[in-house]
Amino acid sequence: MKKILLSSILALGLGLNLNAYEINGDLGVQWTGFKTEKKVAVSGTFKDIKINIEKNDELTKFLKSAKVEIQTASFDSKNPGRDASITSTLFSLATSKVIKGSIKSVDEAKKTLVLNVTMNEVSKEVPMAYDIKDGNIIANGTIEILDFDMKNPFLAFAKKCAVFHENKSYSDVDIKFTIPFK
Repeated sequence: MKKILLSSILALGLGLNLNAYEINGDLGVQWTGFKTEKKVAVSGTFKDIKINIEKNDELTKFLKSAKVEIQTASFDSKNPGRDASITSTLFSLATSKVIKGSIKSVDEAKKTLVLNVTMNEVSKEVPMAYDIKDGNIIANGTIEILDFDMKNPFLAFAKKCAVFHENKSYSDVDIKFTIPFK
């Protein structure tokens, strides 16, 4: 009887480990900004993204353990001219060299989370919807650049890009992150 009980406990423990959430690859971060009256989308990522996330049996605890740091100088839109314009204006402040993120809360029933974003030494809570598909947790939301005390850098960016944007730049930016897990 003891062997059966011990075997059952061991099997249960192994089964729980099989259901644990653990990062399985690199964090994907995508941003989408907008330009022109037609609100044309321009997307990209950052090349230097560091994530620290702890393996956990529970999705909520796994997500809430995530801590992310993004170096803004690694901004990548696949257009070096655009990248230089954005990093020399929008991310020109010494206080905007790093973007930090952590997940404050998760509602598994509604498939929503709240991402705490710190940029330019200002922290804001960003509501995001998420989905789980093909071994990835994919979350989408929107930030408002002006909420991060970045009015002057944004105006410098809009001025520098006026010709390319037909004199219309938007301060809202869609954000998306993808966490591959196993």
